[in-house]
Amino acid sequence: MNNKRLQQLTVLQEKLHYVFRNPDLLSTALTHRSYANENPQAGVSDNERLEFLGDAVLGLCISDLLMKKHPDFDEGTLSKIRSLLVNEQPLADLAAELELGNCLLLGRGEDHSGGRAKESLLANALEAVIAAIYLDSGFSKTKTILKRLMNPLLNDEALTAQCFDYKTALQELCQKKYKSAPLYTLLDESGPDHDKTFEVEVTLGDDTRQTGRGKSKKDAQKQAAQKAWESLHRESGT
Repeated sequence: MNNKRLQQLTVLQEKLHYVFRNPDLLSTALTHRSYANENPQAGVSDNERLEFLGDAVLGLCISDLLMKKHPDFDEGTLSKIRSLLVNEQPLADLAAELELGNCLLLGRGEDHSGGRAKESLLANALEAVIAAIYLDSGFSKTKTILKRLMNPLLNDEALTAQCFDYKTALQELCQKKYKSAPLYTLLDESGPDHDKTFEVEVTLGDDTRQTGRGKSKKDAQKQAAQKAWESLHRESGT
């Protein structure tokens, strides 16, 4: 491995906050099939086997993190959130933040055609890097690194709200706790007709209230329902 390659991998390890005991694993994770095919004399392996393993490791890590973060979500909701987190777009975005494209070993044709910016290549390379970390240090360390890297997505309330029906969940909770349904009241409607903002209040039982805002009454109700549902769960300690 030449000095330039070593420097690239050193910078990447700094961004990952992880130092490989076996740097060759990381180099393989960043070697595209086109490079291996064009340079048989180099005796390098491409990253496709690592990509295969990384896909499974990523899914398991994210599943574990979601199970712990959302103990009240059912299997269907957790599956929906996981699918949004592990698909090509967010993985490619994260790979771009890590500048994996600069570290890829590509064949000349793939390089000239913009391979370093292709979302599919970046996402695949990130999965291969995840597998490399797993092989180098095991599941626990890999999960810790992924939790830090994907923390903004794991804590994205808008993404969670796409997958979890807070209004239905709140209604079921209210029926059990108060023997009545939540009551939604429109408090305010502001802005021009083409860009209105709505504020809605939800009342639970006699005195528990939460408000939500949105570009439609439905969105405002969803936000109010989410706040109310989370508040009830904090009160009950679940």
